[in-house]
Amino acid sequence: MKVLSLFDGISGCRQALKELNIDCQYYASEIDKYAIQVAKANHHDIEHIGDVKEIDFTKFKDIDLLSAGFPCQSYSIAGKRKGLKDERGQLIYDVFRALKDCKPKYFLLENVKGLLSIDKGKTFKNILEELNNCGYAVDWIIINSALVTAQNRQRVYIIGKSLDICQDAYIIEV
Repeated sequence: MKVLSLFDGISGCRQALKELNIDCQYYASEIDKYAIQVAKANHHDIEHIGDVKEIDFTKFKDIDLLSAGFPCQSYSIAGKRKGLKDERGQLIYDVFRALKDCKPKYFLLENVKGLLSIDKGKTFKNILEELNNCGYAVDWIIINSALVTAQNRQRVYIIGKSLDICQDAYIIEV
């Protein structure tokens, strides 16, 4: 499996895949030097590819899974809740760009529950619509991180499957 992880942090996605015994080629975009140090110490096979804003995603055409825990500060109820008006909130557009350029089979996005209520839900609705426009069937769920970590935090997970795959699955020959 080939995986592209944006806003990779300490490579939690890589660790999850490892624990599931899923062999993968893993590309990570992260700018925090301490997070990168932790990721490199735990996973020697990760290829770090730099800042999401500077990546030419057309070089990653054969990606199976795109994972992104895009920055949450502008969506969190603990913050100023500027949403897409905040520079960090606008980084979701780089996720859209990656999806359009890479065309992975699947994606998994994660953010805070507050994403659902920014602009009375308009921002979340627009994000879902844009993900559809990128060519994906989309669904989402809220999961409390306490199920798998020491943190007691509600998170929204957005999953997508390429419409190309969906359409192939529903072809009925008469």
